Formats: sequence, structure tokens, C-alpha cells
Amino acid sequence: MTNSKIYITLPRLFADGAFVELPVDNSTIAFEDSNPTASLSTPIAYCLPGIGDFRHSYRFLAPILQHAGFRVIAQDLRGFGDSSTTFNNYTIESIALDVITVLDSLHITQPVVLFANSLAAACGVTLAAEHPHRIAAIISLGGFFRDMPKDKYFRPLTYLLFNRLWGQPVWIAAYKGFFAQPPSDLPTYAAAIKHKMLSNCAHAGIIGQMIRATKEHAWAKINAVKTPVLLIMGSRDPDFESPVQETDFVASQMSCSQLVVKSMVDGAGHYPHVEFTEEVARVTMDFLRKASILPN
Repeated sequence: MTNSKIYITLPRLFADGAFVELPVDNSTIAFEDSNPTASLSTPIAYCLPGIGDFRHSYRFLAPILQHAGFRVIAQDLRGFGDSSTTFNNYTIESIALDVITVLDSLHITQPVVLFANSLAAACGVTLAAEHPHRIAAIISLGGFFRDMPKDKYFRPLTYLLFNRLWGQPVWIAAYKGFFAQPPSDLPTYAAAIKHKMLSNCAHAGIIGQMIRATKEHAWAKINAVKTPVLLIMGSRDPDFESPVQETDFVASQMSCSQLVVKSMVDGAGHYPHVEFTEEVARVTMDFLRKASILPN
């Protein structure tokens, strides 16, 4: 890391927490930790954003989780936010391994509740299948678990859409369109994404790489997931032809999970935790109590 690095132009999520840049594969993974000195009995919420987004995607939900007694760890995906852009690959498997690396660096061995937006949901499946003792539950937020039929024609287009010349305006326009009920601070938030992308043109190309990254290896492990799973989906999520049918199908394939709960957030788009935070928090707490992860 050099002194010329430009950081996210948004306030830190936790005024009294820690901001860490962890060396990983000759690059760095950035994350915030709400309570680095928490006791071993403190439940942990680990938050992963989606493609092209920041850890600040949890700016509304994280304080609620913290108030509920969680130690909250919010991570920027490799290649985005304050994480570096010099990784060799941006696969589902490498993103999942980053979570294990962060947990190991913090000497956290207890299972965590993983909040996963969009593509990160496939990472959650990989983690729950390959490291079941590290994941207490998966909270999927507009989650992608498998390759979709439209990927066959859209993935080739990403080479053209997400490049150093015009990838930034293309992504900003697309990102804004993923909301059905945009938060009031979306102009400021989108401006921060724009500023960060302009500071490092590699971000646009990495968006393309992640979109092209297959989720089929994770999908093949879906029956190995035994941890409880909460599938939260916005009824107006533009990424799915039918959010209800997709949620039903994913739930039907999780035959070995201890508990699978579906929750459709009426009127929400691809970011239900941003658009309807209170509802998502309520559903999540009810689910974690039902799964005996939180006391009744």
C-alpha cells in the first residue's frame, strides 16, 4: 500500500471499531471490526457486499446488529472498496477463502452468521459446505447461488461494457437501477462509488471478471449445506425474472439444511437490507431465534 491510495469517501461504519487492511496474496483485504476486544461468547455477524459495492452496503443494518449484541465484521470484497485490485483472480472460491483468512487473522474459531448479498451468497454456500464449523447460518440478501440462463449472452458483453474507458458510468447506471426503493442517501453513495472507480480504473474490469465468474462449483455443493439458511429476496429484484420462483427453487435444493426459511420483502429490489432495513432486521432476528442461534 502506498500513501497515494485513495480511500472510500464515506464515514467508517463503526466510530469506535477497527479498520484493517489485511495482506492477502500480495494484495490486501479491507474490513471493519465493530468490537475487536469482544469476549468469545459474543455472537459474530460477518457481512459481505455484492459486486462493485462497498462494505457500507451494511451502513443501516450493521448498527442494528451491533445494538442487538453482535460483533460485526464488514468486509470489502477483493478488488472493491478499500481492498486492493491486484489479485490474480476473482472467483467465488477465492472470495470465500478470503473470509476464512480474515477470521483466522482475528483468531475467530467460533461459527459466524454470514450475511451475503448478491454473488456473495454463492460464497456462503462454498463456506458452509467446505468449512461447516465456521458458519453458524447464512443470511442471503438477493442472493445468486447458480449461473442463470441469461449469463450465456450477458457474460461475453461484459468485456465490452466493463472496461477502463466507460466501465465506470455503465456500472453506476446499472447499480442505481438495482434499487426499487432507493435510500435517501443513494446520490451520495453512488458518488462515492464513482469517485473510487475513477481513482483506480481496474475496478471496472474486476466487475466484469466477477460477473463472468461461474457459480456452478458452489451450486454443486448446495446439498452439502447443513447450516440454517434464511433466503431474503426483494419482490421487485430486477436481477431475477421471478424472485419468488428463484427463491422457491433454491430452497427446494437445500435438502440437508437444518432449517430453510424464505422471506419475500414486498417492494424491495436487489438490496433489501438497504431498502427495507427494519423489516430485514426483524426477519433475521426471528430466524436466528428459531434456529437457536440467539436466545428467545
